[in-house]
Formats: sequence, C-alpha cells, structure tokens
Amino acid sequence: MIEHKLLTEELHQIIIRPNPPMPWGQLKKIYFIFTFFILFIAIILSTINLYLAIPFYATEVAFLGYALYISSLKGTYYEEILITPHSIDVTFVNRKKKLTYSYDREWIKFSVKPMTLSQPTKIFLGEGIKKIYLGQKVNERDRKKLARLLRRST
Repeated sequence: MIEHKLLTEELHQIIIRPNPPMPWGQLKKIYFIFTFFILFIAIILSTINLYLAIPFYATEVAFLGYALYISSLKGTYYEEILITPHSIDVTFVNRKKKLTYSYDREWIKFSVKPMTLSQPTKIFLGEGIKKIYLGQKVNERDRKKLARLLRRST
C-alpha cells in the first residue's frame, strides 16, 4: 500500500506499507472465538471421559495465539520517504526501531531493475555503492506505482 502526501508544493511524503493484516482488536476477537469453541469441545470430551485430548487442545490454543501475535507484529513495518528541495530522507520503521538514511538530492540516483521470471521489480535509491532497496514487502503493482511516484518527485 503506497500513500503519497503532498505536504507543500516542494515537500513530498511517501509511505510504503505492506498489505496490513487484521487490526489487533479483530485478531483478539477471532482468538477468543476459537478459544471458546475449543473449550466447548474440551468440555464435551471431558463429559464422555476423553481427557487425553485436552492437553492437545491447550497446545493448539497457545500456538494460535502466538501465530496471531506474530502476524500482528509483522504489520507494524513501514518505509517513509520524505522528499525536500535539497534532500531525500528514507526511514525504515520496524516497531520501535528506526533506521534513517539521508541523501543530498543533487547527487542521488534512482534506478529500477525490471521484473524477471524469478525476481520481482527492484527499486534502488542511492549514490555509488551506498544504495538502498525500497518497497521490499509490497506487491508488484505497488512497486510500479512507487517507481512512477519517485520518477515524478525526484
């Protein structure tokens, strides 16, 4: 998902996010629905004296909770590109960790490596050997949109 904001006439902000998973509130609701469903099955099995299956159900609930939590954490990643008249700042944000690169706009080089049969389109921004790969976690359609936006903005 690519968001382009024109803050002023010369100041552009591009936010690149992977397709988001469900919001955390909805993930919790689904987890509780599955938990109550599995608890209901465990109660039915315990009334007919099948106690051996109950630990496996508890393990299943624990793994489901862990998987939903991890998918929620993966949705917090995004890339932010701030284009000013004199510089281009690229920030990679993964939860609370931020990694920022700042480039002088006159010396920056923007390049696109087209898609092949085995690899997606790659968008590079940088100077010399100091290049960064943009749009790593988005689909091909969003990469093409990002390439068009960067061509217009830089």
